[in-house]
Amino acid sequence: MRFGVKTARLLTEEHPYAIIFSAWVLLQIIIQKQYGIVTGFEATKYIVEADALLETGNYSSGNFLFYSTQILLNALSKLTGTFPWLVVVFQVVINAVAVYFFYRLCLKFTGSIFRSVITTLVFLSMFYYHIYNFYLFTESIYFSLGILFSYFLFSINQINARNILLLFLFISLVYFTRPLGVFFIPATIVYIILRFYKRKALLLFSFLTLIGITALYFLLNFALNSGGEFDFLLPYLDERIICGVPTIEQPHNLVLPVEKNSVEGLWYIITRHPDLFIRLAARRFFTFWGMTRPFYSTPHNIFIAVYFYTMYVLILWKVRLLFKNFLAETSYFLTIIFFIMVTVMLSCDEWHNRFILALLPFFLLMATAYTGSKNNKLDVNQPVE
Repeated sequence: MRFGVKTARLLTEEHPYAIIFSAWVLLQIIIQKQYGIVTGFEATKYIVEADALLETGNYSSGNFLFYSTQILLNALSKLTGTFPWLVVVFQVVINAVAVYFFYRLCLKFTGSIFRSVITTLVFLSMFYYHIYNFYLFTESIYFSLGILFSYFLFSINQINARNILLLFLFISLVYFTRPLGVFFIPATIVYIILRFYKRKALLLFSFLTLIGITALYFLLNFALNSGGEFDFLLPYLDERIICGVPTIEQPHNLVLPVEKNSVEGLWYIITRHPDLFIRLAARRFFTFWGMTRPFYSTPHNIFIAVYFYTMYVLILWKVRLLFKNFLAETSYFLTIIFFIMVTVMLSCDEWHNRFILALLPFFLLMATAYTGSKNNKLDVNQPVE
């Protein structure tokens, strides 16, 4: 047994990329055989919108601006006669690049090739994260961009005009892939302050909090007022826990004296209907973290429960050391997680856990990060050769 473990470790350390690439290729083959290329369900609206964009030069509704990456890729694919293959190839390639850089992040967080390969294989084993490579949804690109942006951010060794511009352009790409990308902005600010200006952190946080809240207010209102499917009142009218699934037959008669799709609309519900808000927020909280669904099969529920609950326990067990050894990175991860969790509590959770699936790489990095003695801690901001 010891010989087998030792041999496996030796092979892993000698051929990490071959092992990861082989597992990744096998996963793509399985997904493609199982699902093919999915152009139905949610993909339909992005495909239709691409057709409309090519025909009229405009989006049919302002909310589609925040899904521009997918729509423009669909439009390019149609324009070049390569639809849907160009879209799928792009998604598969960017996923491969993201997996590579996830492994590089693991090296920086664990300081071990063996642990990094194992963590990457565990990442690939979450089948439901990677199936979107063959779905013409926004998830595949959004998931991959989250990893790539995080790697780029953690690799910055100084703050200058060039890096600020690159960060702005990268965050804009994430934001216009999915609107939840807006939460990378406050997380990035938190990381930069704790990484580069730790001694002035309290002063900077005090100064930037008001600016950040104001900016986030306008960005959220901009997204909420963009039209289309955005309707933050609807989940309260029929008490939706899962988006699109009412839990009561007779909707509440809630009349808002302000624009319903606005921060003011949400604040009105919170302050004027606190019992309704607290009850729904609590149920959405447990649904978000619980992951299981009554419409999933028992094996499906067991798999995601064991997978995610194990990560939760590991993170809670080492959270103090995570803040001690990886303060900026942990704060960055938790800021994004916090804002997405609050968004779910304010609105509703996604049918197939796609909101929390986007956070999977961050959970894994925290759960497997090396938190040994300070003298042996790997500097995550130094390149790994």
